[in-house]
Amino acid sequence: MITIVLGMHRSGTSVVAGILHFNKVIMGTYETFWPRPLPQNPKGFYENYDFRKINDTILQKSDYNTKHYKATIPIPELSKSIKKKMIKTVGRYESKFENWGWKDPRTCLTISNWIGIFKEMDLIEKVNIVFVSRQALSVARSLKKRNALPLLQGVNLWKVYTERAIDFCELSNIPTIYLSFEEILKMPVSECEKIFKFLSQPFDKNVVRDFVDKDISTNSAGESFDLPEEVVTLENKIEKLISA
Repeated sequence: MITIVLGMHRSGTSVVAGILHFNKVIMGTYETFWPRPLPQNPKGFYENYDFRKINDTILQKSDYNTKHYKATIPIPELSKSIKKKMIKTVGRYESKFENWGWKDPRTCLTISNWIGIFKEMDLIEKVNIVFVSRQALSVARSLKKRNALPLLQGVNLWKVYTERAIDFCELSNIPTIYLSFEEILKMPVSECEKIFKFLSQPFDKNVVRDFVDKDISTNSAGESFDLPEEVVTLENKIEKLISA
């Protein structure tokens, strides 16, 4: 089984990836988890640098630098050399682990490229997607605090990442579960039960209780403004997907 965690930066993907990892869905190794725990993610990011490096390369080759945080993002295309790296990386994890996956928010922008690789390697039937969403304004507040981004820029960035991922998931036949970070914090065990039922995997409730810090989210309130209509529409769409 291959589990891909999708979701915008600052949306709870680290929490979900950590829970998966400690319940035997291998999301990486100590050597590949980077960055190490930081104040904004004290329990770690569980972000596999093997996949992040490739995502960065794909986007850079398409003239997009993720560190510039621009909301105008091109549709990435693959070179032969990048495809070889992707195939080699996937093959290495597939040979080592029965249940594995990765988390990197940039995958929201490159998911169609990765799925093309899985199809080419005849692994597509093993792929599942866990999509994690958080309110756009909460994400924007967090990005402003961490990266000094204006709220509107953060909201627009949320929209592009989220829209790309949602559009892909809806058009593909890949099994996908949609989750709310806010609900995970409120009811961690019951929400994680949904994840592992979806994956047909057992899980340890104590791991979830120990791992999820309900006070980790500090951006649900604060500076505000009227969200663009298209962002409100997208949030409403996600709510329906989550409750379906």
